Amino acid sequence: MNPLKAIIKSALASRAQRHVRPFKDLIYLGSVNHGYHVPASYLTSASVCYCVGAGTDVSLDTELASRFNARVFVFDPMPYALAHFTDLVKSAKAGKKYYADSNKTGYAYTISSEALAAVTYCATGVWNEKKIVKFYVPARDNYAGHSITNLQKTEAYIEAPVDTLVNIMRELGHQQLDLLKLEIEGSEYTVIEDVLANRIDVKIILVEFDEFHHRGGLARLLAIRNIEKSSQQLLNAGYKLVHSLGFYKRTFIREDILEEIGSRY
Repeated sequence: MNPLKAIIKSALASRAQRHVRPFKDLIYLGSVNHGYHVPASYLTSASVCYCVGAGTDVSLDTELASRFNARVFVFDPMPYALAHFTDLVKSAKAGKKYYADSNKTGYAYTISSEALAAVTYCATGVWNEKKIVKFYVPARDNYAGHSITNLQKTEAYIEAPVDTLVNIMRELGHQQLDLLKLEIEGSEYTVIEDVLANRIDVKIILVEFDEFHHRGGLARLLAIRNIEKSSQQLLNAGYKLVHSLGFYKRTFIREDILEEIGSRY
């Protein structure tokens, strides 16, 4: 690697660790590309987890259900996401191995058919209003990630329904969320703002700030500013950043929940 590029890469990775409050009670769940660090001793069978953005990898979502027996709700209106989940259900019922990648060389699901039956799939997206919106296709082939914000600057799109988290929670009968995962191709900024504006009771927020992946040069610096602004909004609202990868996949836990978990030791 070019020495200058190596220095820049190291500096960006270091910057991603700003404000991180190390927390020992974390485990990694899911595949290499779509897993997250979550508290090991907080979620239970009474926990409600919303996983927004499924694509063709619901490894985290299913592990939340199988490890903690949590009530998991998966949200994604894209046809390929529903097809992937449907095929997973069929394979689990048949006792067949099913992979999160088409090459069948990566993550293989381990969830049982019984545990998977408790996972609810919802074919809608999450946004700051209820409507039909355009989800723009990704620029790369075989990339399962359409974007409301047109993150990859393309012209073709699919129209699909979205709704607010407040509306969805009301319809499903949930007063609070123990965990919210956001992997939604640039829409995370808007949804985070909506969560905070409506003071939705969310204990843990897992988010991948996808803009970082799709910007280079000076545009990447602007993306980092956007990410840091959104992260600061969460910090100001009482969340603590307990884990961050160099490409800004992050785990936020509300301070009162951190204190609750800490009191158990």
